[in-house]
Amino acid sequence: EMTSSLVGSEMCIRDRVLSELFRNNIERADTIMTKKDQSLEQKKHDMSVRSINFSRYLMIRYFSAAFLFTNLFWLVFAICYHNIVASIISGLLFVLLLIASVEQVSKWNVRNTDLKFTKLYYQLQLVANVIFAISCYLPFGKILFPFMATNDVANVIFTILIIGILGSILILRRISNIQNGRDKYAGAIKTFESNRQ
Repeated sequence: EMTSSLVGSEMCIRDRVLSELFRNNIERADTIMTKKDQSLEQKKHDMSVRSINFSRYLMIRYFSAAFLFTNLFWLVFAICYHNIVASIISGLLFVLLLIASVEQVSKWNVRNTDLKFTKLYYQLQLVANVIFAISCYLPFGKILFPFMATNDVANVIFTILIIGILGSILILRRISNIQNGRDKYAGAIKTFESNRQ
């Protein structure tokens, strides 16, 4: 009887120790899972803020793509017509826009609102488009646009240049709003970040 009592007592001690170990392991696993959940939530939040921030530049990227292809077509035509002046001007605008496009894409990783190359490009494109639009109906226009053989072609080019002027003004205004924190995304980012805290 004493033996069975000792065995029962040992079993109780063993069960208590195992129960304590099991409970400690469960608590540790719960702590680890909670930390992982918090880390995952933080990563989701950071990705959302990054996406909202990158969306601030969406319109600029679309306009840049349109200008990129327009300048590329102009460059190809200028080269085909062996026009050095038009090739140099369109080539410089094309290269500057490539640099500006890299700057815009870098905004995925960089939170600052500095767009110095993009702003420079659009300022130059605006000035260039004004000069080009004026020259469309002047003899100098044929040097810039060697494929401009008729008035109908001049009218089409003039219309494209006017659209480019309006687009450049719109983008320069957009850049100013982003840099001064006056765009709608700036408020959304602040609200989203404050809701997280």
